[in-house]
Amino acid sequence: MNRKIIIFLLALFATISVGLYVMLHLAEKKKAAAEQADTAPQEQTTPADTAQTPQPAPAPEPAPAPAPVAPEPQPADPTPAPDTAATDQSQTGDAVIIPLPTDKARSPEHAAALQLAEAIRHPERDKALDQLVKEGRLSAETAEQIKKWAAENECGDVEEVASIRRTDGSKVTRYRLRSKNGKEDLLVDIVTGKDGSLLIERVIPAPINKTILVAGSDPMQVTESFVDATRQGQMATALGMVTGHEVSYATVAGLCMIFEENNYKLRDHLPIRGTFQNDQFAGYLVYVVNETTPKPANIGVELANTPDGWRVKAVSLDALLSEYENTADAEGGRYFPIVKNPKGGDSLALFFAFDEYTLTPRSMRQLQIVAELLKQSQGTLNISGHTDDVGSEAYNLKLSEQRAAAVKDALVSFGVCAEQITTEGLGKKQPRRMYRAEDSAEEIDYIRGENRRAEIYLDFE
Repeated sequence: MNRKIIIFLLALFATISVGLYVMLHLAEKKKAAAEQADTAPQEQTTPADTAQTPQPAPAPEPAPAPAPVAPEPQPADPTPAPDTAATDQSQTGDAVIIPLPTDKARSPEHAAALQLAEAIRHPERDKALDQLVKEGRLSAETAEQIKKWAAENECGDVEEVASIRRTDGSKVTRYRLRSKNGKEDLLVDIVTGKDGSLLIERVIPAPINKTILVAGSDPMQVTESFVDATRQGQMATALGMVTGHEVSYATVAGLCMIFEENNYKLRDHLPIRGTFQNDQFAGYLVYVVNETTPKPANIGVELANTPDGWRVKAVSLDALLSEYENTADAEGGRYFPIVKNPKGGDSLALFFAFDEYTLTPRSMRQLQIVAELLKQSQGTLNISGHTDDVGSEAYNLKLSEQRAAAVKDALVSFGVCAEQITTEGLGKKQPRRMYRAEDSAEEIDYIRGENRRAEIYLDFE
């Protein structure tokens, strides 16, 4: 029993001894590590350590002078004033900012014309134009011409005028910069190369009044002036742009009448399109629209280079007359004013209601156009009266004479000398159209309406 107790006590003592040894060994290692840490060099000193160990610190090295710091960019104003920004950049020698056009461009050429207008309106106009020269948009000579124009004119709206394709594959597009102060417009020709490059090739000062044709005008200018004169009913002015008698008086007068009655205007997008042009001849199509028919009709204009300059040598109204006939709803029916004359050439036609010789308001407006021309001419004209086939020969002959006389009286009331006018009544001898027995009653009535007329033959000097 005593032996077991002794063995137990010896084992307990051994266990306690081993535990004490391990504890003492770990404590010794920890103490050694702490001493090593205390004697190691310090890389960083915290404010707390400095306070606990107030050892004198070495004098710090003088800090280098701080480098200049550029100011941080400020956020841009969402609505900066274009002229202020442009002025600041111009003063520092940087590029001038040309504002983007406010109008929507229909083509790259249109965009270039709008940008040129913005450059002309720029407060730093000369620098803006010089920048376009540096960018290869226009030549220095052209820029100087623009500066000269802009010094006397305030740039207004930009109008599209015409375009034509050259034989080398390039295209010329013309724009008109309107002058707000009414001194002189500026025509701008932009050339589009085969590679798509754009160049403002030349500029041409032009009268504000488009009907004024200046010496040296090119085919585009003559076409624009001729059409504008007929639109305004200036028949004598339009005839001054015609060569010889290749374009009849009736054609010009008829064109004036159609414009007056249907209120046609040139379409906005490139109203004049060139079909061909060389040193001697040129051809253009002029597109016109009105409020009731937005689909454009066209007028064909051919020009010749004469000793007096470019002049109109032929006018084709077929497309316009067809559109006019389909849409006109004037007094007395849907008729166009130009008819073939049995003597050759064209005549103007004025239409009457059944069994009447009273002129309609439409006819009176048309006669005013003819009267303006006659008052500037010493020539004479012949008026013939006509009827349909209803009634006797004698009755229709008298009615046709009354119709011709009514036209003469109207012209005299507008200031034309009575001696310049001769009249005759032809009754139902020369109908414009003949109907067939199988035609409907409506068609027969329509044809008879075209025969109730007076014709004015305008072949005079």
